[in-house]
Amino acid sequence: MTRRYQLLVDSADDSDATARHAISIAKHMDAQLVATEIRNTRWFDSYRKTEAARHLFQDKLTRISDMAADHGVEISDVRQKAVGDRPKDILKIAHEINPNMLITGTRGGVTTGQGLSDRAAGLLNLSKYNVLLVKDLDHNTGDYKKILVSAESPVNIADCAAKIADGYGAELTAVQVVDLEEGLVKERVVYLPEAALPSSTGRARRRLGETVKTPDTLLSRMKENRMARGQALADAVADVARDRGLAAKSEVLVGKTDDEIARLTRQQRFDLFVMGSKSESVLKRFMHKTAPETIARKVHSSVLAVKQVA
Repeated sequence: MTRRYQLLVDSADDSDATARHAISIAKHMDAQLVATEIRNTRWFDSYRKTEAARHLFQDKLTRISDMAADHGVEISDVRQKAVGDRPKDILKIAHEINPNMLITGTRGGVTTGQGLSDRAAGLLNLSKYNVLLVKDLDHNTGDYKKILVSAESPVNIADCAAKIADGYGAELTAVQVVDLEEGLVKERVVYLPEAALPSSTGRARRRLGETVKTPDTLLSRMKENRMARGQALADAVADVARDRGLAAKSEVLVGKTDDEIARLTRQQRFDLFVMGSKSESVLKRFMHKTAPETIARKVHSSVLAVKQVA
């Protein structure tokens, strides 16, 4: 079954770089491209402006088609219509195309937060399709040589990430971030069942309502268990890539997930960060301390959010 990647074409200053990334991943993953014009129809209140926008899209499509042909990539479909730039409008068109992946830049539309436009953030949160967010324009050829993969995801993305790394001949690093302090019970209150117990040899009887500190040895053991679990998760993802004969390694970091992954992508200059993601309600996203959107805003590489594994 042929893969179909839907490229969103707009007038943003990163649109050409986004197209290069789209052509590159389509070439390496043996996929067809579908080009869709994204135009905020509220900005065009006259026939002259509408025609100018249409010609602009045609010029961009010609350049994209020439680039794609040079790399042996087929543009199988073009949707030239006044598609609104709101995520729900775009996803209506995506539903007709049913792509394996949506590819978008992160500067098109209104930008109110770090690293992502509102449109890109909306697609990340609402889309049921995999979403490639092209962020790092320093890697404007779209060749991914260093790929970072989140080891803890709501879907199993190990095989998907390995396929991409295999297609590019890239080095894969699986990362797991462990927050050693989150949820760690350092003290507790004595309740009635425990207070009613007779005192044991060498230990005073505990009083109802008394605050008892967790022993340091137990805290250390809990932290060691968290680190061991994190290492096991990272190793499992890296092993999938190694089974394909790829260069792969695992890494465990300590701290807040979004901050540590952002630091790692910046310091080691990863080309692509792959993470699992699910479409969630606003309430669920609000309840999560580290939502995929937060990570995508902070990282310094392009981001592939895997919603479904084919």
